Amino acid sequence: MTPPIIILTGPSGAGKSSVSDGLLKRDRIKLRKFVTCTTRPKRPGERNGKEYWFLTQERFAADVKDGWFFEHAIVYGNGYGSSKREMERLLKGRVPILMVLDIQGARTLKTAHPNAFILFLRSPKRDLIRRVKERKPDPADLKRRTASMEREIGKREIADVLIHNPDGELAKTVRTVESAISRYLKGIPPKS
Repeated sequence: MTPPIIILTGPSGAGKSSVSDGLLKRDRIKLRKFVTCTTRPKRPGERNGKEYWFLTQERFAADVKDGWFFEHAIVYGNGYGSSKREMERLLKGRVPILMVLDIQGARTLKTAHPNAFILFLRSPKRDLIRRVKERKPDPADLKRRTASMEREIGKREIADVLIHNPDGELAKTVRTVESAISRYLKGIPPKS
C-alpha cells in the first residue's frame, strides 16, 4: 500500500510554502515533503534541496527530454517539475507525502494519482498581490503573476478542501490545514 499524497496548491502569493513550512515545523502529523525542481532563482534564505532543487534552464530542458519528470510546466517563465525518482522513493515509504504545487501541477498529479488530497489556499487578490510584491520580483515577473491570478483563483474546483489564508493569520491557517489533513488521514469526509 502506498502512502497518501497531500497537495497544497493555490495562486501565486497564497502562502503555499509558508503554510507547508509551518505544518512541517509543528510536526503533529508525520509528513514527508516532496521537493520539486525549478529553474527560478533562489529567494533569500532558500536552500537547494529544502524548498526546491534549483536547476539551470539547460539541465531542466535535458531532464524533460530524458523523461525524468512525471509532471513539468513552464510557470511565470520558469521551469517546474516533479522527479519520477523522488516520487518512487517516497512512495516506497509509509509516511504521507506533502507536495507544494502550482495549480497546473496539482491537476496533473491528481490525474496520475486520483486519490491525492488537494487543499487549495485562497486569499483576497489584494493580499496575493502584496505578498508577491514583497518577494521583490522583477517587473516582468510581477506583471505575469498578477495577470494570471484571476485565472488561478478560478481553478479552485480541483480542490477537495478550500482554505482561507488571510494576512496575519498564518498560524491559524496552518492549524486549519493540519486539521483537514488529519481528517483526511482518518477517512473523515472533508469540509471546506
